[in-house]
Amino acid sequence: MHRSWRVTPQETDPLSWFTRPLIPTVLSSVLAIYGTVSIALTWNLLAYPLLELSALALAVLACVLVQRATLPLRKRFGTRQALLPLLLTLTALVVSAVGGRDSQLLVQHWWVPVGIGILLGTLSPYSSVRQLLAYGAIFTAAATVGAAYGFPASNRVWPELSVMLIAASGVIIATAASAIFSGVIVNSTQLLLRGTGRPGPVTEAANEEAARQVERRTLARLGTRVAPFLQSVAERGTVSEEDRALAGQLARQLRADLVSQANRSWLDSLALYGPIYVVDPDHRADAMNTVQRAALRGLLLAVMKNPATRDGSLFIELRSQSDGSTAVALSLDLDLPEGRRTMMLAPYYLTLQTAVQDLSWDPARELLKFQFPAQRP
Repeated sequence: MHRSWRVTPQETDPLSWFTRPLIPTVLSSVLAIYGTVSIALTWNLLAYPLLELSALALAVLACVLVQRATLPLRKRFGTRQALLPLLLTLTALVVSAVGGRDSQLLVQHWWVPVGIGILLGTLSPYSSVRQLLAYGAIFTAAATVGAAYGFPASNRVWPELSVMLIAASGVIIATAASAIFSGVIVNSTQLLLRGTGRPGPVTEAANEEAARQVERRTLARLGTRVAPFLQSVAERGTVSEEDRALAGQLARQLRADLVSQANRSWLDSLALYGPIYVVDPDHRADAMNTVQRAALRGLLLAVMKNPATRDGSLFIELRSQSDGSTAVALSLDLDLPEGRRTMMLAPYYLTLQTAVQDLSWDPARELLKFQFPAQRP
């Protein structure tokens, strides 16, 4: 099976609009309105209209649970989080079918297949094609059995097989639409990400080479102060009292710079050459492992090198937590439209997502938050 069938739109592009709780919120409202209107219009045909309203409440609750589970700072939505909404919708189908057993309602006016389709649409940004096909197969079977049991009155108009097909067709169409939506988003986003040049793996040797480059730049900067003094002494051939005083002053400056360099984290060193402010009072940057450093360094360098980055617009803060972990907040201020900003950040966001915990993006404040756990001894 193609890999894109196993990836959700949220995993592929977690920064885009369709992975936020907008879709579940809208579709929950659509289901509540559609179900209420449908039940109200067929009220006189229903034997137990209150059961239908109860079933509708369960179906709407399922969509609301999806919305709550996909709020910012929540864990990634997966099959485990989808289990309760799926069970609630299946319960709604059973309750509605039982309530319709003695009614005069025809199957083509049954609101449940449309309700199932709305739930699948709610799940589509957070489910892979494979998951949606599995959900759809379960619901198709359930809708078929429910229609055969709950709508005997339809047998006077339609053959029993037609009754089951009418109920199943709506679910099948919704399953296909949801799976196509998920697949198209994943495929198109992966193509765009490959075009942006997803950052490759960074090895320990690459990290060490980056650190050596910082040290060489520091030593070169220090050498520019000492070399002219030594050259002038060598040319004169004598050492005066002024030379001794200047040598002492240079020695103190060099010692202070070397001590500062020794106490400076890799993140502080990176900030020396870019528009970024670092707040790290507990020196937690050096507690990050190689993979975490590489992922964060790639994101910072990409933003710092972008012409749309304003001077002083990057701010990163690291704070120790009581359990030994470290909370990190990175504020970004880029003069880019949302689409271009998303495509620039998405590859590095996905790389960082594999190395840290509780990664979240607040588009309103352009704030990236995550944690990395305490390192084991």
